[in-house]
Amino acid sequence: MKNPWYFLLPAVVLITIFFMVPIINMARLSLSLADGLGFDNYTAFFSKPHQTDALLRSLQLAGISTLISSIIAWPLALFLAFCITPRYRLFCVLLLLAPFWTSFTIRAFSWQLVLSDNGVIASALTLLAGYQVTLNVLYTMKASVLGLALFGTMLTTLTLFGAMTAIERSLVEAGASLGAKPWSIFYDIILPLAAPGWVVGATLTFVICMGDYAVPTLLGGGLKPVLAQLMLSTVKGTYDLPTAATMAMLLVLLVLMAGVPFLVHKLLRESTG
Repeated sequence: MKNPWYFLLPAVVLITIFFMVPIINMARLSLSLADGLGFDNYTAFFSKPHQTDALLRSLQLAGISTLISSIIAWPLALFLAFCITPRYRLFCVLLLLAPFWTSFTIRAFSWQLVLSDNGVIASALTLLAGYQVTLNVLYTMKASVLGLALFGTMLTTLTLFGAMTAIERSLVEAGASLGAKPWSIFYDIILPLAAPGWVVGATLTFVICMGDYAVPTLLGGGLKPVLAQLMLSTVKGTYDLPTAATMAMLLVLLVLMAGVPFLVHKLLRESTG
């Protein structure tokens, strides 16, 4: 095969048409002014506290959800990869993937039923306590974090599990036979080899949480809006497309910044390899 790049041409064309062109148009729209182009829309955005608060709230929500997801995903992936026998491992992975078979919005609606003051958890606690128990969780930031962290946990666990199953078991067995303790085996063998899977999962979780609209609306109630909610309300309310495009471009820039760990990890591997 003389030039395999010809096979990539359809993908490049599709990416250019359906991804790059809309982003370029959105960037142009965010710079649009009454008398030309400029950065006044960005200056106006950062001069309005309710907009900067929404941006910071989006970062906080995505950061906390990603952190919680990573904390839960590591031991869960370790359990699936090293403690479950191959006979039952596929079944456990299918259980992990089961929530992905339902709509993201439907899962958010189901969590409304669980977290409400008349929901399953509150009713069970009321039955055990003998008096009415109210959770006061629904329509708060805590509910949004819970909904996004659960989704992120499934995603990060899946990518970590894939990285851990690729680790040669002989490396782990050799470390154990040489007297290494479980923590040393994890720190010296499993952690560096599974780190790429964690970087992928954590980055995807952060990206999804940053731009999510459904969970903060259905579980957070929209009382303290994130940037995606503010962007949609701007389009539906005043149809101020340059302002909405400015918010969208800020989300795009933050998402691109989330890809920095990929570059850092790649540079570290090349420098040490």
